[in-house]
Amino acid sequence: MFRQIKMFFIFLLFFVIFTSQFVLATEPTDISNHWAQDYILNLVNNDIMETYPDGTFKPDQAITRGEFAVALAKQINLLPDNNIRFSDLQDYPGYNLINALVKEKIINGYPDSTFKPDKPISRAETVSILIRSLGINDEKVTINLDDYQTFNDIPANHWALNQIKIAEKLGLVMGDSLNNFYPQKSITRAEAAKYLTKLASLSSNTGYITDVYPTSQKISINLLDGKREVLNYNENTLVGRNNRLVDINDILKTDKVFIVAENNDEVKYIKAYGMITQDDLATEVSTMTQGILEPSDVKKLASGNLNFLKPKLQTAIEKQLQDQGLTAEEIIAIMSTDWDKLETLSKARLSEAISIQTGLPLDITRSLLNGDWDKIKSYAQIELIQRLVQEVLDSDLIS
Repeated sequence: MFRQIKMFFIFLLFFVIFTSQFVLATEPTDISNHWAQDYILNLVNNDIMETYPDGTFKPDQAITRGEFAVALAKQINLLPDNNIRFSDLQDYPGYNLINALVKEKIINGYPDSTFKPDKPISRAETVSILIRSLGINDEKVTINLDDYQTFNDIPANHWALNQIKIAEKLGLVMGDSLNNFYPQKSITRAEAAKYLTKLASLSSNTGYITDVYPTSQKISINLLDGKREVLNYNENTLVGRNNRLVDINDILKTDKVFIVAENNDEVKYIKAYGMITQDDLATEVSTMTQGILEPSDVKKLASGNLNFLKPKLQTAIEKQLQDQGLTAEEIIAIMSTDWDKLETLSKARLSEAISIQTGLPLDITRSLLNGDWDKIKSYAQIELIQRLVQEVLDSDLIS
């Protein structure tokens, strides 16, 4: 009798194992030879994405906001949140996983307190959500890629431009043969499967860089949880500090760093933030001029060296001073910053002339001519805040 019971349990164990493997081996009926077949099978077998009741996956069908949100929450292992957040999610399967994404500020609803789970989601919205899911969700951990040329069909004022650039650099997305991305186009379920699979290979963390090994191309990082990790980097690793791109050796030991690594050992993205330096301020002031002045020009201006103006702005500035009634001798003295020969009014005239030509706020121009970096820091921070607020107001936050 005991032997029969034992054999029964052995048979039952083999049956469970066999049927489990059979379920894992079962694939949607409509993905054979599809370009995303491996991505889809990976997610279906891991219960990240689901097939429809008829056994199909519908890979080329647009994925909805609800479907994508549920799959993303599963992929990044968020705990369900049962709080009622949206009026149209009460009966939606997986609503508590969508709530978890909202709680983590990875995805948002609409102003009318709805989520619209059945609405298709665009490629730009998808990328924005993926980048936020990595923790790149505020200015201090975001690298500004203004000078990086990305896909041909994304306008310079697109609300998700920088996030799309970061996603491309991280290898999350790519364009077509014409280098177009089609940001407003709805993303398909197959594309979503690919994006989510690639996201799974990336992880983010925060800590301090303790050593850089340039010969070995490795860095040592003390994470905030006390662990030490040695990671690889290469010439394609994105490295930023405060508001500018830098070399990895420019990161200060006192800087906190946010990193994104691939497969837990290859660093793809490093953003350091810490003490504001003159280089940071010069870059911020340069940004205010929309590239008319380079950061090096800003530092020359603050040191009283106006020689760099000659090929760029001198003629226009001299004409402005002439229109204000100054003599040629006075203009020469002003352009040579010989303040001993001139009244304070002359410095004020030059400040205004440079401000008009570059678009810099007058207060910052005055501080530059006086070499007052502390005031420049204060004014630049105010200007930066105002610009960020305007960008938020202009952006599409419903994603």
